[in-house]
Amino acid sequence: MRKGGKYYSPATKMIHWLMAIIIIGLLVVGTLLENMENGPDKFELMSLHKSVGVLALLLFFLRIPLRIINPVRPVDGVPKSTLIAASAVKGLLYLSMLLMPVSGIVMSQSAGYPVAMFGWEIPMLIGENEQVNQIAGLMHGIVSKVLMALIALHVLGALYHHFIRRDDTLRRMIRD
Repeated sequence: MRKGGKYYSPATKMIHWLMAIIIIGLLVVGTLLENMENGPDKFELMSLHKSVGVLALLLFFLRIPLRIINPVRPVDGVPKSTLIAASAVKGLLYLSMLLMPVSGIVMSQSAGYPVAMFGWEIPMLIGENEQVNQIAGLMHGIVSKVLMALIALHVLGALYHHFIRRDDTLRRMIRD
């Protein structure tokens, strides 16, 4: 197993920050959609939400090999318990980044609605099915709340390293 480098690659940093913006935006828009009444504005926003969600899924599949190819070792002196907690949060973040768009696609398609990415329709993976739709909808809602909590933990962890431990953990994700 490769030990990894000290800093993240430019591609890794770019995808990290791009996905952060996209995912936070999707969570905000998803929350807005829950409270909107059906109508043209909601359907237009839903279409955009689906397009950006599929984009997030594609970026996820690009991010995984980048993470494997360019591993980064932890900063020196971090307690093992902190490393374990960070690994658990990152693992759950990755799982959530996969489950959110997949459950959204399944939810839409099982309700009979197509999913497109900026006009390009993805193939129907499932036919109409009310039970699958309910399960996918429940999963999408639960994972969104879990994802919000994980993002908060991830940000708090970065701030802890920066302001309390005063180590390079955050700096190396923003440094050239």
